[in-house]
Amino acid sequence: MPLYQYIKPADQPSGKFRLIDWLDKNFQNTNYTHFYCLAAFAKINPFYKLHTSIQGWNSRGNTSAAVFGIDHKGTSLQALQYALANFDEVQILHVNYSTFHPKLYIFSGAAKASVYYGSSNFTSGGLETNFEGGMIVDFDIPKEQMQFDELFECYSSIATYGLSCITKLTPTFLNTLITSGFLLDETKKPKSSAAMTSVSTSSGHTSLFGGFKIKPARSIPKNVIITAATSAGIVMPSVKKASPPSTLSASVSGIVPAAPVVVPIVINGFVIQIVPHRNGEILLSKAAINQNPTFFGFPFTGATTPKKPANPSYPQRVPDPIVNIRVFDNNGNLIKTELNYALNTIYYTKKSEIRITITPSILNGLTAPANPYPLLVMRESTIIGCDYDLDFYSAGSIDYNNYLAICDQSLPSGGKSIARKMGWI
Repeated sequence: MPLYQYIKPADQPSGKFRLIDWLDKNFQNTNYTHFYCLAAFAKINPFYKLHTSIQGWNSRGNTSAAVFGIDHKGTSLQALQYALANFDEVQILHVNYSTFHPKLYIFSGAAKASVYYGSSNFTSGGLETNFEGGMIVDFDIPKEQMQFDELFECYSSIATYGLSCITKLTPTFLNTLITSGFLLDETKKPKSSAAMTSVSTSSGHTSLFGGFKIKPARSIPKNVIITAATSAGIVMPSVKKASPPSTLSASVSGIVPAAPVVVPIVINGFVIQIVPHRNGEILLSKAAINQNPTFFGFPFTGATTPKKPANPSYPQRVPDPIVNIRVFDNNGNLIKTELNYALNTIYYTKKSEIRITITPSILNGLTAPANPYPLLVMRESTIIGCDYDLDFYSAGSIDYNNYLAICDQSLPSGGKSIARKMGWI
């Protein structure tokens, strides 16, 4: 009898189970040779995190096929560019006045098969942090071939029955989808409506809904970030195809060239250990600037005005980015909130470093011993009129430890016994 595993809605946000880990493990599993997918929405972030395993899967001569929906701009052109370059077959399903909404992932081989059927889209939220539900069913083949075939019909009834609402994805058709406005461009961050502004940002762990802790998603792998920094893009060769290798670059023209396929690096946030100075200055990272200057709005177009005319002027971000600030103590409690704060941001050319300045009283209560360092989580804000959300965490809390796990790059120690760390989400 097939083995059933039920995925409970709280499993992903708590970190108890995450579907991306199941996908990663199965792409590496030599028992499987075929991958099939139905997903309403797809975005690029999970592909970054599964890239090494997908390339290993492809190098073994395995096959992969997917059907993605494009309703409500829930699928990005970057995700489709990646899938087109690295999957054997990708199809797009769309019907007016209806939404393609299934989420089904299948791995199969000569002796084993494993299937997830549930609510998880091929997005970072769907595979990692959202409250999702479903089940995983494992089959022994050929003993349970009949039961597997019955479940596989959920895929084949869509992908292989020649439905008139399905179109095979090609570079030409992808261009058509882009120019027709069907796809999300993840390099252009949408802003939320005014109705979604201050409540989610200012209230923190609000008493209205308690203090449930969401374990953060995986970091974007260090090799993806580092390679992008050194080559102005990431070479993502498609070992399955004879066409030229695909690449990631920092920008996309909006039109997909015949070759190579261009997929940008899309960053949702930055995590770094910090040492707040008594004057309010916080040093970020030269390495972070080099790896992703656009995240910081760099290069800066303004200039500082020295107090003494003889002193040098430094590049300054103008106007100051507007940020919302939250400060958490070592128990994870929200102890300070500052909204719509103008963040002084300067590039000190002598040391090639970005420094931000925050009024010291705002960070009162943020413990800053030499070891361990407090953490800054810096995200592009979804709130209209706000550039970033800055969350500061004292060492000791669950949130601190979860975000510290994202920091997979060590920074120069500057003579300190322990070097600071940083990472990207």
